[in-house]
Amino acid sequence: MVDLFVDIETVPDFGPEEYLRASERAESGELTRESDPALFWKLKTGSLTPFEGRTMLITYQVRGGHLFRLKEWEEGERAILKKFYDVVMDLQRGKEDKLRIIGHNVFGFDMMFLYNRILHHKINDPKWVYLWLIRKPLILDLLQMHIPLNSCRSKGLKHDALAMAYGLPTKGTSGGGEAAHYFRGEYDKVLAYSEREFVYPEMFARIESGGLVGAERLCECIKKCEEAAAEGSGQGASQGPP
Repeated sequence: MVDLFVDIETVPDFGPEEYLRASERAESGELTRESDPALFWKLKTGSLTPFEGRTMLITYQVRGGHLFRLKEWEEGERAILKKFYDVVMDLQRGKEDKLRIIGHNVFGFDMMFLYNRILHHKINDPKWVYLWLIRKPLILDLLQMHIPLNSCRSKGLKHDALAMAYGLPTKGTSGGGEAAHYFRGEYDKVLAYSEREFVYPEMFARIESGGLVGAERLCECIKKCEEAAAEGSGQGASQGPP
């Protein structure tokens, strides 16, 4: 059994000047959902969809191996997607045991985003992309694994709530703020955020050794994170996707 831990960062599919100009218009009130709905929603939610967003960073690590970060700003999106696709494919060739791909919201977001962006760039025939990325590997989504402990709801199961529940460092900020860093060329800040976020190998090791955290503990951590987010929002902090 080979374990591959995965996390991605995404941005709306803009050029730097286009993004910064749209952001300035939104902050000034000139750009609204009424004035230009398509541009407004691309700015606000484009990073959440592979049809209006792109991959800017892929972080992955085979259990016990080297941690890799594939950076779109150095090689371009197609190149980093091709490298990641080749890694996933090679890890499954001739193996009797399934590859396990592990991460937070990795099935609901990361792998589906990567799948669609790989199709967009025509890296391989869609049937093979589906086989190697979706059908063949066993995708263990840490968010979905905890849904039964949260009254069968996904609400509140964000990265920091799970990290806190397992005694791991929290990242303290959401990924929504990384687009501004990326488009300003502040790549060191993007990488620092990714380093804080990528706690999944240790989280999964604790789950394997001690089992899933108790429902009461999880709910306490969700509540603490929601209270912290509400306090930050009241002080003008930006809250984005988990």
